[in-house]
Amino acid sequence: RRAVAAATKAEPAGLAERLAAAPVADREDLVVDLVAGQVAAVLGHTSTVDIDAGKAFSELGFDSLTAVELRNRLGAVAGQRLPATLVFDYPTVAELAGYLLEAIAPPAPSANGLVDDLRGSLASLPEGYEGREEITERLQSLLAWWTGTTPEEPQSDDEVAAASADELFDLIDKEFGA
Repeated sequence: RRAVAAATKAEPAGLAERLAAAPVADREDLVVDLVAGQVAAVLGHTSTVDIDAGKAFSELGFDSLTAVELRNRLGAVAGQRLPATLVFDYPTVAELAGYLLEAIAPPAPSANGLVDDLRGSLASLPEGYEGREEITERLQSLLAWWTGTTPEEPQSDDEVAAASADELFDLIDKEFGA
């Protein structure tokens, strides 16, 4: 964990902006670190080393005055008015971080949005782009990874010409999902 001095300085962007810029997988850790840093600062600690994210605030030494101070600090970072009972409703760093993450984090992008973004990126490439074949291979590899399958080797013209009618129909069924 980082030092409290770094954690309590004015953040360059609000929490919502920082979460939007962070990979989805890193958002929870970002918020837990932020809350732990604010908890340490409120309690007068110089680092977050002694802040156990699963320990109740009351066990960490919180009282109603420190609970209000923490709520105010987190509200300023979050850019939102937070409930007066915040520390009592979410009695650990982990639970409070989960609440903030759910309340403030932008939603994960939709599948359609991700695919549309990819399509838009590919469509923006110039006609005759030299890396088209490499992109195609990498997309096929990515798709195989995503689906848990192995990428298929492309059929050569000789293999197609030598295939029986049943093999060709199987290939067509497999390719077009018939």
